[in-house]
Amino acid sequence: MATLEKVSTLDDMKALMNELHKLRMKLVYDFYAVLQDFSSKKILQNWLQKKNVNEVIIKDSGNDALSKIVAAKRHAIIVYDIETPDLNGLQFLINLDKTPDVKSLCKVIISTPRIPMEAQDKLLTLGAKALISKPLVENDFRVAFSKVGLDY
Repeated sequence: MATLEKVSTLDDMKALMNELHKLRMKLVYDFYAVLQDFSSKKILQNWLQKKNVNEVIIKDSGNDALSKIVAAKRHAIIVYDIETPDLNGLQFLINLDKTPDVKSLCKVIISTPRIPMEAQDKLLTLGAKALISKPLVENDFRVAFSKVGLDY
């Protein structure tokens, strides 16, 4: 990475600005995972660690996650399993919608099995920023995170 002392070309400046943008995004957002299977949680954690994001708030309960997100009132990126038993993905988005001041701070990525296009459209209409299909792989996270503004 270029440092201010070593910026001598436009490309160096672009690289430095890109790194600063990534750092700012990591500092601004809380990262939440509400995923139902161990492997998905582990894949997400490992992928984020490679991107130097070391704190991921993992919850098994959608209600617990929603309570923490609402109480924090901070920018959040949430990877949420549509099949969460206590509060499925659709219910989560509807409940998040009831707190517009918090919803505006959140970028939700919904993890789904293969679902019909109409159901995907409904999730996007309700505020999901990206959908990723199970089984999850690292490249899916890269694509989804780029849709919410984090290009890793």
